Amino acid sequence: MAGDGIERDGIKPGDLVVVTGGGGGFGRAFCQRFARGGAKVAVWDVDARTGEDIAQQVRSEGGEARFFKVDLAQAAEIDAAVRQTLAAYGTPYCVINNASIYPRASVIDMAPDVWKLTLKVNITAPFLILRAFGPGMIGKQRGVVINIASGRALEGAVNGANYACSKAAILSLTKSLALEWARHNIRVNAIIPGVSLTAQPLENTTPDELIERGKATIPLGRLGYPEDMAGLAAFLASPEAAYMTGQGLAMNGGRVLIP
Repeated sequence: MAGDGIERDGIKPGDLVVVTGGGGGFGRAFCQRFARGGAKVAVWDVDARTGEDIAQQVRSEGGEARFFKVDLAQAAEIDAAVRQTLAAYGTPYCVINNASIYPRASVIDMAPDVWKLTLKVNITAPFLILRAFGPGMIGKQRGVVINIASGRALEGAVNGANYACSKAAILSLTKSLALEWARHNIRVNAIIPGVSLTAQPLENTTPDELIERGKATIPLGRLGYPEDMAGLAAFLASPEAAYMTGQGLAMNGGRVLIP
């Protein structure tokens, strides 16, 4: 409790954090950061190799983590992962909707099934996950949701309207759920990453080329790293962010400036 007498809730050792897409990129950094702070981590991923790898790494460092295989395009698998997570650990304190896909094509060339799949994984899955975990979090009257958006939600994307639209929808879900759940002491915020050194931006370039591009185009002179996003996530789950909800926080080195 601070000197002003206000009780500020935040994540505590032993609380559960669910991380979708926990096996790679930002997800690994989220798992490591929260586990090192004493949280239990449920690693959700479609890739058993990378998901089990980070869970094992957390355990090797003395943390508590378990891998749950789930294809977020399949509602039945989401339901199963929710049940398995609740059975193993109980209700989460923090849910990080990190997983997403980014199949690229122009609007004219994009198959309707690709559009539907992108929205299914990137926005419908977070909705289903929060709908499933929500009652337990409301029952405990405490919790944090962190949705991972993208700078493409702010700028749009050539050959990526599907992805940009899905990430803009994540921001709207964040605001709407923040208003619905504020009275239950559940805070809902979003991180809006800029170009970072993860697999997705490297699909059509090399690490060195991406790093040089970052130096030339980002005011702070470098790319983002998963650890940057993990630090912000840790803040959002902490008591220091107890008066923050419904916000989209851009972490992009000054590349895109928002009010």
